[in-house]
Amino acid sequence: MLKQVQLLYILVYICLSAGTAVGQRNDSIRILEKSLAEKLPDSVRLKTLIRLSDICMADKSTISKGEVYISKALELTREKNLPVPYRLHWLNAILLRSREMPKNAEVEMETAIRYLEETKNFTKAGEARNYLANILFFAGQFNESISLYQKNIALAKERKLKTIVPNAYLGIANVYAQTQNIVERKKYLLLFLEEARMENNPALIAQACFRVGVQVMFVDSNLKTVMPYLRESLTINKSINDSLSTLTVLNMIGWFYYLKHEPDSSLHYYLEAVQSCPTWNISGFAKPYGNIGTIYRDKKDYAKALFNYNLCEEYGRKTRDFYILSGLYRDMSDMYIARADYKKAYDYYVAYKNSNDSLNAGRYLEGLGYARAKFDTESKEKELQLLNLKLDQQKYFTYGFSGFILLLLIIGTLLYYQSKIAARQKISDMNNRLSEITHANLRQQMNPHFIFNTLNSIQYYMYQHDKIATNNYLTKFSRLIRKILENSQHTLVPINDELDVIQLYLELETLRFKEKFIYQIIIDEEIDAFTCKIPTMLIQPYVENAVCHGLINKPDQGSLTISMQLCDHHICCIVEDNGIGREAAMELKMQKDTPHNSLGAKITESRINITNALYGTDLKVIYTDLKDSENNACGTRVELQLPLMT
Repeated sequence: MLKQVQLLYILVYICLSAGTAVGQRNDSIRILEKSLAEKLPDSVRLKTLIRLSDICMADKSTISKGEVYISKALELTREKNLPVPYRLHWLNAILLRSREMPKNAEVEMETAIRYLEETKNFTKAGEARNYLANILFFAGQFNESISLYQKNIALAKERKLKTIVPNAYLGIANVYAQTQNIVERKKYLLLFLEEARMENNPALIAQACFRVGVQVMFVDSNLKTVMPYLRESLTINKSINDSLSTLTVLNMIGWFYYLKHEPDSSLHYYLEAVQSCPTWNISGFAKPYGNIGTIYRDKKDYAKALFNYNLCEEYGRKTRDFYILSGLYRDMSDMYIARADYKKAYDYYVAYKNSNDSLNAGRYLEGLGYARAKFDTESKEKELQLLNLKLDQQKYFTYGFSGFILLLLIIGTLLYYQSKIAARQKISDMNNRLSEITHANLRQQMNPHFIFNTLNSIQYYMYQHDKIATNNYLTKFSRLIRKILENSQHTLVPINDELDVIQLYLELETLRFKEKFIYQIIIDEEIDAFTCKIPTMLIQPYVENAVCHGLINKPDQGSLTISMQLCDHHICCIVEDNGIGREAAMELKMQKDTPHNSLGAKITESRINITNALYGTDLKVIYTDLKDSENNACGTRVELQLPLMT
């Protein structure tokens, strides 16, 4: 047993001392995690936790593990009263920065820098100052960030430290890129390259050449001077066997030749990118295959284009890369339009919209998850601060001064209630923010739903009418889409803008259904349609229901009236049709082989509830089934009581 423990210590020591190449990462994590199950000295356990945190924080797939080990390491230092190593301060700063808590991250990095300076570890201190400058940049303190980078450059040159100066120049260039100062950004990128050459650091030279090349290509728009930088970066990355950087440069060179309209040269480098991509890097194959397909599409070699597009789709689906898939489906839709295969063009356009919606939904959920995580973190910090305060207060109980104890109890009670009030306010603010995010998400769901229904109309119309009428239909549709995209940027829009969308929609529907119905829009003269605002895309679903379920199924020509009147404290909007009525429409719907859930109605109902909660309004929707003298259904009236908003 003793020999096994000694062997385990040796393995732990090797992992603590060794690097973390891709092939060694998982083995190192497994060995270190196994060692934690044994009884280790506190100092060894702390080093093991820090090493695990270091390895895990270096890879996106294991960051969550890294956060756990950082917390355990900090907890161990508190329980055993151990000094906190500088690397643990640094790792905690990385974690706090990822949680968008730059002030706390600054404190951790300053502590680490003080220790490194005291122990005369000047190289690590320079690296730490560069990271602290990056945190200041992340926090929006641009001048302070540049000032710290400049100070670090001076210290590094004075102490003749390697890698610190070029990385500081790169950091300054990144700050100027954020502030849109193109001239200064290029200046410091060139200084970055010059310093990397002086230090004869191949990896930094390759990175600097690539960054300067990208600057010249996309910012200076000077394609003539791009290739020397990119070729040098490619040569160096190949020589040092940096496969990921090689793949990045090959893709950029391929794009460079594509912009120059030299498809054969572009194709050569994209094919080389595919060949040089490591087999374990599945996500690296999708981009070059997609661009190869686009080149063949431009050459009108549609068989090869489709073959490479399918490979791009295969790898994109494996990695669930909706950004790649979205661009791919849009390119494939364009390809089928060029081939006049409008059915497939339409199918891939729908796939493009679905991928784009998934991408937006992922970003929304990521932002929502981050907001919740940040709220939980801040709540825990508040609880920890309150606990520390109570512990400090308990020290004074030993003094035996009853008056002082009473005073501390009063202060503690006041602080407790103050923290409770602050926590309630924070929860209220977070709930309001979540409501706003949910409201925005529902608006974004509403637009693709409406566009999808309209695209169905276009498909139907294309198969039934001539080219001139189709062109007229598409022109109106493009105007409608432009108005929808403009309105979707805002929660509230003027009534006039909303009615423009409804007007265009009704024009399209009357064209589609061959004058199946007539319509009129009546606005009270007392309503200022350019000043008064209503929630965007709120009336349109009820107009759509009236047309699609009430009027289209009517045997003779129907009529639709949309009217707005100014009432005491709200605007009364009435959508009235003389169609077959809701009961008959429901019966027809149930008779279909594939019943359809009304997504638009559900989203609209949710938007009404959230609007009332968010703005404190009393938005109501009242349905009335119209009957004739013989009590037969003769239409439907929907009354929307919209609050007055400006």
